[in-house]
Amino acid sequence: MAKKKATRSPKKARTKAAKRTAPKAPAAADAILQLDQEFMTAANARNAATLVKAFYAPDAVLMPPNHGAVEGRAKIQEFLQGLMDSGLTSIKLETTSVASAGDLAYGRGRYTLALSPSGGDPVQDVGKYIVVYRRQPNGTWRAVSDIFNSDEPGH
Repeated sequence: MAKKKATRSPKKARTKAAKRTAPKAPAAADAILQLDQEFMTAANARNAATLVKAFYAPDAVLMPPNHGAVEGRAKIQEFLQGLMDSGLTSIKLETTSVASAGDLAYGRGRYTLALSPSGGDPVQDVGKYIVVYRRQPNGTWRAVSDIFNSDEPGH
């Protein structure tokens, strides 16, 4: 008697194929380091619109030093464009610690930025930051709370 060849049900075959071909969402740490790169590239190009779209969630809050909270993408873009227009020449982010749990993650690090204001002396600032990220419905990570402050006296 001939043995019957086992066949998979079409549903199981489709599910297995979908698992094989579905792109895996990046881990929080990898995504955050990539977001840092996108932030620096857009900031150094003085493009606040690209920076905000790539980095911040629609309901994000930016908490800069010596300034009230800046809420929402439109206000954050306006604030950052003002910073860029005031003479930003470079910014470097160095995230030194990342942790995540479920759909939330945070990154802690150091920044260095340089400003050359029109008619003023160049300014170099170093400081620290903490950014809280939330996984978005499409699987990407975006900043929802961003606070930074200077290590320099008077900044």
